[in-house]
Amino acid sequence: MAYRRTTFLRAAVESVLSQTIPRESVEVLVTKDFASPAIDRFLAENGVHALLDDDPHIGPWMWRAISATRAPLVAFLDDDDLYTPDRLAHVLKVFREHPALGYYRNRVAPVDAGGAPLPAKFWGPHEVDGELDRTGSLYTAPEAKVAALTIVRQTHPLFNSSSIVIRREILSGELVDHFRQVQNPDPFLFLAGVVSPYGLYLDRERLTKYRRHPENITTSVWASEHGFRDSQALADLAARLAPPGYALWFRERSVNVHKYLWTKRIVEQVKNGGPRRRPAQLAVEYLRFLGQHPGLLDWDGSTWAAVGYAAGYLVAPSLTRRVRGTSSHLRTYE
Repeated sequence: MAYRRTTFLRAAVESVLSQTIPRESVEVLVTKDFASPAIDRFLAENGVHALLDDDPHIGPWMWRAISATRAPLVAFLDDDDLYTPDRLAHVLKVFREHPALGYYRNRVAPVDAGGAPLPAKFWGPHEVDGELDRTGSLYTAPEAKVAALTIVRQTHPLFNSSSIVIRREILSGELVDHFRQVQNPDPFLFLAGVVSPYGLYLDRERLTKYRRHPENITTSVWASEHGFRDSQALADLAARLAPPGYALWFRERSVNVHKYLWTKRIVEQVKNGGPRRRPAQLAVEYLRFLGQHPGLLDWDGSTWAAVGYAAGYLVAPSLTRRVRGTSSHLRTYE
């Protein structure tokens, strides 16, 4: 899947073509919003089907790609990520061992823009996924999803679609209509696995190379607002379809996404150099929001850095705008 970016696409496709399973057992489809003679020639020479789709909405974009395939298992790969050579062979083995499996996810191995491994000391909690070091790979049978919730929550199944494989059947009925509206497919695919009659598998193996580069995290207020609306819709869907514990999890996630949006609004106002009062006004509204959600109150930088940023801008705007790294403390969810 590639949108407005050609830089990494060939490497991503090559990582699929170089899998250890026979080429004829893999149906490879690329969906992208651009034409490129060099890339299109490479795809055609390697028997890779391509869809040209300029829809900026991720859900319908992905659904059209899924609909154009026929394989019983659907694996996803963003253009800037990579598969390890044995990933698909390993995934097929897991599905054979667990016939009732519907949703699969493996851990990631972060790499830099050039594909070189990043030292583990720079990994975020969602990349470490340390609970799986303690438990090992975790299979949850269909009837055991509620009992397994406590452990499942401590992993990070809502992150990185390039690590996800689903049984095609879990996207059916009204879930398809909702999928066509999502902007963040990763948590939706997990929820689809939860509400399906199939099991979940969280693999401790690191079979996806997650590329870190300046373009792979969208941090604009516009994107954050879309993410918040998406999280609200997903929480509402979970409230109707998922077991109560999972529904509460998605509601809590939506509140955390809202918290992140408040911090982004404040930082963006300072960054754009607007009137000094505006970030302070947003900070007051943010504090009111925190008062309504006392569970979010703590003393870490992610909660209070935005308030300090707004106060600093009110007192010393030029100095505050020169501060570097403040926004790195403001991510509150993954």
